[in-house]
Amino acid sequence: MAPPQNKRPPPHIHAVAGIAAGACSTTLLYPLDLVKVRFQADTRVERMPGVVAAASSVIRREGLRSLFNGLSPALLGSALSWGGFFYFYERFKPQNASAMNHAVASIQSGACMVLLTNPVWLVKTRLQLQKDQRYKGILDAFSRIIKEEGWLALYRGILPALFLTSHGAVQFVVYEKLKELRPPSTDAGRSEALVYGGVSKLAAATATYPYQVVKTRVQQRYPNTNSNFKGNLPAGEIARTLKCVGDTFRVEGIRGFFKGCWPNALRVAPSAALTFWTYEVVVAAAASASVK
Repeated sequence: MAPPQNKRPPPHIHAVAGIAAGACSTTLLYPLDLVKVRFQADTRVERMPGVVAAASSVIRREGLRSLFNGLSPALLGSALSWGGFFYFYERFKPQNASAMNHAVASIQSGACMVLLTNPVWLVKTRLQLQKDQRYKGILDAFSRIIKEEGWLALYRGILPALFLTSHGAVQFVVYEKLKELRPPSTDAGRSEALVYGGVSKLAAATATYPYQVVKTRVQQRYPNTNSNFKGNLPAGEIARTLKCVGDTFRVEGIRGFFKGCWPNALRVAPSAALTFWTYEVVVAAAASASVK
């Protein structure tokens, strides 16, 4: 017996679905994320290598395992972010939501998760960028950052991260609109969710990508040793962010805000497709089980 069309599973079901979805997509496509972050942090003005060449360089110089530097905090952050996001999204979204309702619910949900998970993503970025194994792992990174830079260092990049909540707003508005045109089928495959997830993520990733570059650069030990930026990083999140934006534009121009965009596109489209497919399958399975 199919579940009633107007019956919505409780928010905790959406949280579980989000956790499962995020873990699958993060693990399978993680090397592309590492290459993307390396590109984002590189402030050199010369032409960047291709994705395959960059990945090969990492393997040659640092070993195959280096492609998975920061995977532990990425999985933790993904589980918390996707699970919490879907939970809050379902809590904030009205029963008969308009496009504006979807956007507002997404921004509210994203802001909640930024405040909760920024330290995890900062550690993930630091582990991805290190080339000399400065940090031994996620716990060592947390303790070293707190000891050397203070507790507030864990919240570097929170300003551009809050701006990035618009990413989720764009993504979910597009996704929900596509679902209205043709809702995902009730069979186990739910292949429509693969397409809707990939298309909505590409739209959101392109629109908000400069925020990601600024966030990565502020979260690293900025300015780093591979930097054309001059001067010390000012105190205060707003001052750091504005200096990063100004330095990036001065040294690299508009193109600097889109470094790593190509590997990001290669990663986010299949990642989001897999995430939303898993999410829809888990929610449908839970809804079916609840009416039996």
